Order: sequence, then structure tokens, then C-alpha cells
Amino acid sequence: MITPEPPTPSDLPKVSDSSSLNVGGLEMDEIEPTEPWRPLVVPAIVVVVGLAIAWALFAHFGRPRPDASATLLRQFVYPVLVDSGESPQGPGMPGTLPEQNETVILVQARVTNISKQPLTVFDLVSDVKLGGEAFGSQSSAALPADIDKFMQRFPELASMNMPPLTRHTMIAPGGSAEGLMVFAYPWTKNQWNQHKEAHVIISFARGRSVMLPLQ
Repeated sequence: MITPEPPTPSDLPKVSDSSSLNVGGLEMDEIEPTEPWRPLVVPAIVVVVGLAIAWALFAHFGRPRPDASATLLRQFVYPVLVDSGESPQGPGMPGTLPEQNETVILVQARVTNISKQPLTVFDLVSDVKLGGEAFGSQSSAALPADIDKFMQRFPELASMNMPPLTRHTMIAPGGSAEGLMVFAYPWTKNQWNQHKEAHVIISFARGRSVMLPLQ
């Protein structure tokens, strides 16, 4: 009986190191992708696009519709030097205050009711923010009687004269109202020319206010 000789080390099969180990014919670096985040890119893009569409739809349909629109027909800025007259400083001691600069803004506008209900004008207020100011300064529209006096005092403004747009004016659905509004500020015209923002706020007794940008 012949006993087989044990194999020598040179006869054993050679096994390469783990770095080049094949599994099923694939290299290890082919089994584990070098960019594991790549499969997540497409779902992330889909989510972002979906959120953008949802936000656009909400911005278009979710916001409440305005009840009125306002159109600026004409605007004129008129500087006035106001004489304050005499002001009593005490019994028997009348004093005279110096003249003061004032800027008057005359605004011709049209307000249209785009709602399905009648609108009644509640208030007319201008809001103007000068350069360097954090908050604007407001001025209420002059009363019709004061507008008449102002126009009589300054006949050179006759081209701007028209029936005033007044509080308590009712505008039917689909209808509109036109009129003059007059606002005054204790500024020079140069100060007004440096304003950053200016608009008129037209509010209603029942309904959303509308803003009319000024020039």
C-alpha cells in the first residue's frame, strides 16, 4: 500500500489579499458604491419641486382677494409758507410765532369696488416715510370745507380742483368714485422730494383697505 505524500506549500492554491478579493466575479469597490448619496438626489428634487408648487398655489389662491382697487389720476405737491399768526404767551403778553414751511399733497384718485357688497369709505390717510426714518408719518385727508378754503386761498391750483373724495362715500359693487384728497405735512418740499415711501390708505367700514401708491 502506497501512502500519498502530503502536499507541499508550493502545491497549495494561492489566495490573494482581501483588497483584491472577488465575490461572484465583482470587485468589492463595485459592491459598495463610492457615492452612496446619489440615490437620494432624485427624491429630494421631487420633494423640493412639490413644496414650491404647493407654496405658489397657496400664494395665488390662499390670500384673501381685495375688495377695492385704487388708481392715481393726478398728484401735485405744493409748498406753502404758513403764517401762524399771534399766539398768546400769557395775560397781556401776546407773542408772534415764526412762519412755518408746509408741504401740501393734492391727490386725485379713483376707487373701484371689485367686491360683491357695497363699500362705504371710512377714512383717508396718507403715510409717508422720509429717508432715514424707521416709521412713516401720517396725515388725515382734509375735510371738504377746508379744501374749499384752501382752493380759494390759492387760485393757482384751480387745475387740481374737483369734488373731494369724502368719508362715508358709498360705492356700489362694480362702481367707482373719483375725488380730490388733500394732505399736509410740516416739511419743506426738499424734504418731501427725499421721501422713500408714500401711499394713501383708503379704509372701509366693512371691507379690506386698499393702498394707493404716491409718486
